[in-house]
Amino acid sequence: MQTVSERPRAAAADLLPGGPRILELGLMPLVTTAFPERTIFLDTRLRWADVRTRAPRSGSLPVRLLRLMRRVAGIGRTCLVQDYDIVVARCVGPVNSAGHSLPIHAALSLIGLAFRGLVLFAARGARVRLAILDVTDHLTIHPRDRAFLRRCDLFFKRELAANRWNTLETVLPRGACAGHARQDPACLALRAKLRPFALGIEAAALSPPIPAAARRYDLFYAGSAQGIGFREAVSSVLPRLAARGWRIHAPAHRLSPEAFAEAIAGSRFCLSPGGVGWDCYRHYEVAALGSVPIFDTRPLAGIQPFLHGREGFYLDPQEDLERALDLLLRTDDAGVDRMTAAAQALVERVYTFDALARYVIGETLALGPVVRPAPPSAQPSLVEAEGGHGQPSMR
Repeated sequence: MQTVSERPRAAAADLLPGGPRILELGLMPLVTTAFPERTIFLDTRLRWADVRTRAPRSGSLPVRLLRLMRRVAGIGRTCLVQDYDIVVARCVGPVNSAGHSLPIHAALSLIGLAFRGLVLFAARGARVRLAILDVTDHLTIHPRDRAFLRRCDLFFKRELAANRWNTLETVLPRGACAGHARQDPACLALRAKLRPFALGIEAAALSPPIPAAARRYDLFYAGSAQGIGFREAVSSVLPRLAARGWRIHAPAHRLSPEAFAEAIAGSRFCLSPGGVGWDCYRHYEVAALGSVPIFDTRPLAGIQPFLHGREGFYLDPQEDLERALDLLLRTDDAGVDRMTAAAQALVERVYTFDALARYVIGETLALGPVVRPAPPSAQPSLVEAEGGHGQPSMR
């Protein structure tokens, strides 16, 4: 199992006096919330609505145009000055225009192109490091992010493949096959930039767990099949487990967020199958709310995966599902309480948004110190004259 947790990571303030200065671009801040005192966040949503009040039509048309021009000028000025050491940005990813007309598809494509150009301009030069975050569901990097991968210092990929060459399949140099790439220095350099990432969860979501003996249900699961084999199999297995005497909570209707959280907190175990890939917000939500997650697949590459039997359980796809779940549900209450505490500790240490932000900055700084030009001294300094030379004049 590949993890990066065993490698010592630099603290954010270790490599630069006072800590690095960071510029974060995109729609949702991550690093900004963890390092607010030294991060500039540029919201790249150039919308008509007021940024603070979200009012859809705040002011007349000339006022809104002037406000938009000022925002664009401010973004351009910040990127031009480069008063930062690290740039953090989300990837461009797919256009996501399915079902829309061609003009909308073209507009979204242009927006992605403009954002990519802005990020690359902000990170220009060798002095500024660039970290790209990819939180898409795809196992591979989207071709629209090929320029990001080539230019960045690190590429943090959610759903990173155990064989990282699989993640690079769609962005290898033109004409390169997988066999050739493993021996090509340029392709090896791209592979070295990859780091695992995760969706994560807000720290406020963690709550003290209910003792296992006081929980209402043994197993909770809510979700639609959506053509996923494991989810389709679960729908027939859960009634048979209930017939064995287990307290199964599997509502057929959609639950409100409050009822969903209450069901997780009141269950000893919760099924948390993946969707398109392995990583899912529910994994961290189940642990944060005080239950033990049961996963359908085992990740082979991750920041620090849940350990089987310690922070959760992984099902073997070759075993009988009903028999495997019945065996896991027999875990005693003391074991459930230990696993609940271990899972919450893992989420708090690794998978909260603040922890992920520290991980990104630590991995970036671990590449080496960012060389900043020395500021000009305000006081004149004298240089000692060497033998045979006169004292230099300060005039």
